[in-house]
Amino acid sequence: MTTPVPLRVLVKGASTVNFTSWMGGPRTDFTFPRVIEEQLLAAGVACEVRQVTMAAERAKTLLPSWQREVLDFSPDVIVLVYGHAETIHLFAPRVLERHVNSLKARPGRVRQAYRRLFLRPAWKLLVRLQAAVDARLGHRFRRRMPRKVAAEVEAYVRQVQTAASPLVFCFEILPPASKAADWFPGMTARVHAVNDAMRAMVARVDRETVRYFDVTPVVTAAVGSDAVAATPDGFHYSPAIHRAVGESLATEILVWAETQPHLGPARD
Repeated sequence: MTTPVPLRVLVKGASTVNFTSWMGGPRTDFTFPRVIEEQLLAAGVACEVRQVTMAAERAKTLLPSWQREVLDFSPDVIVLVYGHAETIHLFAPRVLERHVNSLKARPGRVRQAYRRLFLRPAWKLLVRLQAAVDARLGHRFRRRMPRKVAAEVEAYVRQVQTAASPLVFCFEILPPASKAADWFPGMTARVHAVNDAMRAMVARVDRETVRYFDVTPVVTAAVGSDAVAATPDGFHYSPAIHRAVGESLATEILVWAETQPHLGPARD
């Protein structure tokens, strides 16, 4: 008798994957990878869902890690949420943003005073300057960025297809909502440009196992046109949107899994 093996899912991306907006809710506020796991188990499908994420993660980090993560784990499904971090800033240094918003800042009177009295005020001043420039000139700069993001993702997608053709989803990125749009006035145009480049990339790869995942219809079905309800902090999905996205992805994964003999029911 042939026994089906667990369905393996690898989710990669920036904080869109591992943050809820707002943070600090109950344990039942699942991010969408956990919802995928929940839905697959509820459907009676054994699974292992693994996420590898980092705040402000960029597409250029994909290729260096593919052998360790894909060849070692051998996922059936890979979910990629990339391009968001690249659209945020016009010129503010990424390394400085990571330092300012560090999730591992250590306690201590001197360290806390440094962050409160110097680092945060300096960062806000820089971002205000960036916003003023972005509002006037942002559309004239970083025109190559969307193509570079799509090229990095495409190189990864083509490479992982050599590992027994996993199903790959490339995510649509939501534009900023609420005050985030004021802080980063050029970000919306950059997000649309990245989405267009990613759609074109998926069409260019032209494989049934490489798909573009439209998030907007999922959001509209869940909360209508209320962008703040979808991303209350301006960037990250609310728990309701995480759930809607996870359920939608799980449904598509289950349909695909039915075509895979190694994931089907036990048979003689």
